[in-house]
Order: sequence, then C-alpha cells, then structure tokens
Amino acid sequence: MSRVARPEISDDGRQAFIHLAGSDGEIDAFELQDILNRVFLKDFQFDGFSNDMTRGMVAMRDYDMSGKLGFEDFKKLWGDLILCKRAFLALDTDRSGFFNSREFEQALRALGLEVPESVLKAMMMRYSDRDGHVRFDDFVSCYMKLKSMMKIFKAKDFRNQGNVEFAKDEYVQLCMYS
Repeated sequence: MSRVARPEISDDGRQAFIHLAGSDGEIDAFELQDILNRVFLKDFQFDGFSNDMTRGMVAMRDYDMSGKLGFEDFKKLWGDLILCKRAFLALDTDRSGFFNSREFEQALRALGLEVPESVLKAMMMRYSDRDGHVRFDDFVSCYMKLKSMMKIFKAKDFRNQGNVEFAKDEYVQLCMYS
C-alpha cells in the first residue's frame, strides 16, 4: 500500500461537531468518545475507545491546554482517524480484525512513520495483546502517540541532527499530557 491520502471532513461532519460542541464551540474527551464509538464500532470489533484514550487524543491536539478541541483541531484529529481506518482496512490482509507485527509495521509505514526494529518491538509489546495482535483502537492509540512524539521531536531538532534537549519539567509535561 502506498502512503494514504489525507481525507477532508464533510459538511455533515462539521454540522455534527457544531451540534455536539454547543455554545462554547469545543468538545471534551467524553464528547469525543461518544462520537468515535458511534462511528468506529460500526466498522471494527473492539470494546470502543476508552476514556483514557480519548483524553489522550484531546491532549495531543490541545495546544492551549483547555481540555477541549475546537473544530480545526477536531478536523485534524478526524483526518488522522480516517487515515488509520483506511490503513487498517487495507492492510489487515487476512481480514482477521487485528494486525500481526508485519501488518502493523506496514500500516505505520503507509502512514509515513518508519521506526527501527527495536522501537517496533517495543510498540508491539505495548500495544498488542498476549497473542501479538493489535486491534484497531490500540493501533489508533499507537499511531497518535508516535505521530505526536515525532512532531514534538522534530520541532525541537532545529539542526536536524537527531538529538534534542528538554528541561525536566518540559519533558514530564510532554510525557504526561500527550
């Protein structure tokens, strides 16, 4: 599979967001959880996106640390979720409903994220079940976290040398709220 093209959100999606967001024009992690579970449980067999997972998704896009997402941030998140859905459906080649390690690596690569074997092994340990299967929700969680971490790293790697420095407080905040 070649790299997956970034989707756009429809007018219906915008209206659904506006309706749910209410007067403040933003959604919190629990509203996001409701949206995602209504949409993605139709296509995949998993327990649904957990509170922790949707809080993490909000945190990764919540640059003002309000605990909420406005429409523009939601639109970017939604685009990532649709990319994950497309990659999962295209690369779950045996139609098992989960990724094995080979499919998992191919999906990350299709989404523009290549990691060394040692990192791939660590991610498989973290995001797979005891049988080595990565379900859709765990794939989304891994992709979102990896993408966020890579973005943070690149923003700090001014000289493109592959090394960055963080102050302790900055590092802990990034780890805890992302």
